Amino acid sequence: MTDKLKVPSTSRLILEHAIKMYESPLEKAYLDAIDFSETSRVASDIRRTCAWFSDAVCYRKKFIREAVRERLQQQAPQQVIILGAGLDPLSLHLLETYPGSISRILEVDNGYITEKKKIYDKILQEDSPLQLILCDITDTVKLYATLGQHGFQPGEPAVIVFEGVIAYITNEEFTGIMQLFQTDDLRNMIAMNYTIREDTVPEKFLPVHHQVIALLEQHISGRFNLHNKTSLLALITELGGIPDRLESLSETEKRLTGRNQVFHEPGEGIMEMASFRL
Repeated sequence: MTDKLKVPSTSRLILEHAIKMYESPLEKAYLDAIDFSETSRVASDIRRTCAWFSDAVCYRKKFIREAVRERLQQQAPQQVIILGAGLDPLSLHLLETYPGSISRILEVDNGYITEKKKIYDKILQEDSPLQLILCDITDTVKLYATLGQHGFQPGEPAVIVFEGVIAYITNEEFTGIMQLFQTDDLRNMIAMNYTIREDTVPEKFLPVHHQVIALLEQHISGRFNLHNKTSLLALITELGGIPDRLESLSETEKRLTGRNQVFHEPGEGIMEMASFRL
């Protein structure tokens, strides 16, 4: 594509750090449509502060992809709901990797949707099961109604991707959103990450942890909602959910690659991963 889409450099932060994940034809076409000529100050500061940030982002995305893959192997087709989708092209990966296994994909965000749709309209077929929805996910009444208007079927099993979201909202907002997907038979699966509290971080890693959190909070002009496994498990239990995996990045790396090359101890890497049935 000759006309590159300009989006704020700060909005591309996670996308840039995960760029090596996007290798399929559709993903490459998507990236080719975005102008990466500018680099944000926060991206540069994070690279100088920690060399492993890109690895953390990539393992986060690998965990999400693996959770979806395992779920689709157990039962297909399923709905996929991506809340707080941002600029990430996860939908394109799923469409290319699991044709026929997904009944619909609904991406929801209160930003970037118009920009993404311009690109998707150029690279996807007209009969694609993917829809992009502009909505504030914390407005749960509007969210549920809007999902229904775009084909969400509450009676059918669904995968809900909640990647990179809980740090930006309150626990009450998280619970309110998740309650929309509660079921009697636990037919839905949530895959997510959370930013970890310092009480789970090894002492030698604390200085870098503090620096990165400070940079990210400066980036959003606010405070992160931080968790550890105990506090997140309490939220899941309150919702009546059943955890499948609660694991550190070191555990994710070992499980997916067979060794620990980047993250050697629980508490390294700022974030941890979770999947649970609801």
